[in-house]
Amino acid sequence: MANPELILASDVTRIGQDARHLAKQVKRGGLVRVRRGAYVRSAYWAELNERQRHGLQAAALVNAAKTPPLFNAQTAALLWGLGIVGVPKRLCTVTDDPRGGRSKHGIRRSLGSLDSGVAQLGAFRVTDKVRTTMELAATLNFAEALAVVDSSRRNQRWGDALEADNWNKDKAWGPPARVDELADAASALTSFSRKRRAESILDLSSDKSESVGESMSRAQMILLNFPVPSLQGSFTLGNGRTARTDFWWPELNLVDEFDGKGKYLRHGLRGNQTIQQAVMAEKARENGLRALGLTVVRWDWSDVMNPRVFARILNDGGLRSLRAA
Repeated sequence: MANPELILASDVTRIGQDARHLAKQVKRGGLVRVRRGAYVRSAYWAELNERQRHGLQAAALVNAAKTPPLFNAQTAALLWGLGIVGVPKRLCTVTDDPRGGRSKHGIRRSLGSLDSGVAQLGAFRVTDKVRTTMELAATLNFAEALAVVDSSRRNQRWGDALEADNWNKDKAWGPPARVDELADAASALTSFSRKRRAESILDLSSDKSESVGESMSRAQMILLNFPVPSLQGSFTLGNGRTARTDFWWPELNLVDEFDGKGKYLRHGLRGNQTIQQAVMAEKARENGLRALGLTVVRWDWSDVMNPRVFARILNDGGLRSLRAA
């Protein structure tokens, strides 16, 4: 079924109008061309984020294709709500024709099965959650691959079937992938090097990591050879409340936390608090942890993406890498 916001040139022609008027409206700024033969109102396009725009491009392809496309890799991961970093510039699709793997017109095609490991999410055919997870684990860089596998394994409330078509998911949709399912998918990979890579990522993954930022942070710790922390430590503060921390090294009385912008900017994460109230509550929580004799260290996205800075933050907290500088 077409997205109700999509204006298709084929529909305009079918009712006897001239589809060339759509191109004229694009030049005037009233419409945005999503793909060849598919348009939306400029005002609607402006309201969408990158994930939703990618989904609209996928919907346009579905409505233009004679055979429903099978989406995979990052495109499928977006619709599953897996923890990928960024949005792909091209739609990722599968072909079973060895001669048809060329990528063009905003579509990246990769060779694979069109029948095995396939699911239907609303109007979209996608590689299923397990297949998507392990194919990305075998191809992404280490930190991004770990974030995808962590998110696929995470056990969380994921909503109902009405959310299947939502391209702006902030949680993985559907039940968590089981380790045995992921291991089977890894062993089914045809390339030995990709199989070994995916299995290594699976071994290092966790179902306790609660965000992409936490997974990326742990990946950097592994790459820098810092001691592995316990995840989601729980502490009873002096006021009787319970505080959970992202990372905990019991032997050092050290807790570390990743600060994502969403903690303060997204209303759903801060409840009914204002941003100022959320910041003050977080400061009081941190003081409560320090009162227990814990050292608290924090970092953000820019720190995680800079290994030297990130290592220095961990060093300042008392951690030492297990390898030479």
